[in-house]
Amino acid sequence: MNTVRKISAAIARAGLALACVGAVVLGGATPASASTVTVYMSTTGSDEGSGTASNPADSLARVKQILMTKSTTSATILIAPGTYYETAMVDWRGMPQSTLLFRRNGDTGRPVFDGRNATGDTHYWMSTNGPSLDVRELQVRNYRTGGIRMYTDGNIVRNMIFERLGNVYMPSGTQKGYAALHLLGSSGNTISNVTFRNLENGNTDDLCSGCIHGVYAAVGSSNNQIDDSRFSYITGDPVRLRNASSNNVIELNWFAYSTSNKTDRAMVSFWQIDSGDVCGTGNKVNNNDWNGQFFNKTAGAPIIASGANPGLTRCTNAISGSGNTLVP
Repeated sequence: MNTVRKISAAIARAGLALACVGAVVLGGATPASASTVTVYMSTTGSDEGSGTASNPADSLARVKQILMTKSTTSATILIAPGTYYETAMVDWRGMPQSTLLFRRNGDTGRPVFDGRNATGDTHYWMSTNGPSLDVRELQVRNYRTGGIRMYTDGNIVRNMIFERLGNVYMPSGTQKGYAALHLLGSSGNTISNVTFRNLENGNTDDLCSGCIHGVYAAVGSSNNQIDDSRFSYITGDPVRLRNASSNNVIELNWFAYSTSNKTDRAMVSFWQIDSGDVCGTGNKVNNNDWNGQFFNKTAGAPIIASGANPGLTRCTNAISGSGNTLVP
């Protein structure tokens, strides 16, 4: 990654944040103190644990049960190192909290969520259709369908690892792998310093190798920031935009060994899938590095493309870019 470009972009974003803070201060507004609660998780916890430091929960499913009884506006889930095997997708809809923060508890290792024991047909790790999520310092692997399915706005995903997702790694079930982060009408999100690697669907029509992505933003998912992240060994386009998704910024990332050499595939793409899809506008792909290698390690992979299913028209003005550097 070009260090000068990275520092310049960071300074610009920091300046904008300071300007916003200054506006609040000058306006005389005083932030309200929100009520919150902390719930502890550990692999040595219990499915009847109360979520305290001395009596931790052992799963996100148990954390959800605990939080449903708490009338707070936010909650922090502190997760001890170790490997957790959730048996089903954790759906956060209906929660009393408006924000959930997920954090590593301690510095001895990154907690791992492994989906190999997940049951049911939809094998995402989590789904949010209620509170916004702030997820950091965790590792997610071995889920067939994907990582986080997002319907809400203002989520933060930072310093995460998503790996071994898709039906190559979890062949049981009927669902295709879709994305580590699947945005469905989800806007204003920050995705930063995330590793996406080994996201793979099988190479047949029913398994759909091109259907899995690092970030898949659809249904008007707009104004999202995707930066400082690493995408590698992904059978589909690492970042796929679709259907009225606009003003997304993809910058200062690194892409390698991804997508296929089929028509209109690229590291970042905007696609028309269905006849009712609407073209987006203002999506920017700037100052990224990519090695020009497809998933099969042949040369010629482009950084940007727009595509469409047969009979549909490509959205040629939905996506543009500048300052991207090919680093073979």
